[in-house]
Amino acid sequence: MNDFCTTSQLDTKISEPVRNYFRQISKGDMYLEEAEFGLRKVLPLLVGLPDGARVLEVGSGPGILLAEITERFPLLTVRGIEPFSDGFDFFNEFIERMRAERSRVDIHLGGYESFPQDGMWDLIFLVNVFEHLPDWKDFLNFIVRSMAPGGHCVVLCPNYGFPYESHFRLPIVLNKRITGALFKKRIDRFERDNANAGLFQSLNFVRLVEIRKAAREIGLEIEVDPEIIREMIERLDTDDAFRRRQSILALPAQILRRTGLLDWLLEFRFVQNYLPYIQFTLSRTV
Repeated sequence: MNDFCTTSQLDTKISEPVRNYFRQISKGDMYLEEAEFGLRKVLPLLVGLPDGARVLEVGSGPGILLAEITERFPLLTVRGIEPFSDGFDFFNEFIERMRAERSRVDIHLGGYESFPQDGMWDLIFLVNVFEHLPDWKDFLNFIVRSMAPGGHCVVLCPNYGFPYESHFRLPIVLNKRITGALFKKRIDRFERDNANAGLFQSLNFVRLVEIRKAAREIGLEIEVDPEIIREMIERLDTDDAFRRRQSILALPAQILRRTGLLDWLLEFRFVQNYLPYIQFTLSRTV
């Protein structure tokens, strides 16, 4: 067991050395905030891994979370994959420099399709990445090939079964094509103002009900954790930047929580299929 910290003493803040290093990138504070969110979700899983276990992050972005985990868990084998998908290629130069300056941070620059199969992984995780996969069904096959016996893949992502696109803060009108056509000017302006060219095109509008079906067909068990919704609602209360970005969700979320309807609704699997944000774990069926 890795003894860096216990489950009752988890420090879920990005360390100051890592924080200071990554503040220099464009939109550094936002990426640090997102990395801290990811750290809160994966840290309890990492603490439970034995020394020598293998951990893979798919979609490492600028590498903040990967750098933090590498520093905290020197006895784990930790690697990352970053494909530089549309809308996120602006930190390419930074990652190249980081690989030279922080040689222990191991990022494969390319997609999972070109990632060398040099062993199985005990924990694979994706934080706000699954919705950008060009072929998410093919990625599930990658999980089957790459996950060690007894291993898990943890995914956190938006669920497009709920008619809201959280990156652009848009209602979804029937499907991606129609939504893109109706809000083209707004999408173009957002991508231009935020240096995210191609971001909308990169989104796959994946729905939880589709993931359940595809996972079952290839022998993967899926467990959905609806508690993530409570955490996201709390984040609306405590994280000013997140609340500003997702203000459209704040009022209905508060109503659901204060009336007690949220607890009742989350008990139903049917409701899970239409939650705006999801956390699920994939493992092999016995």
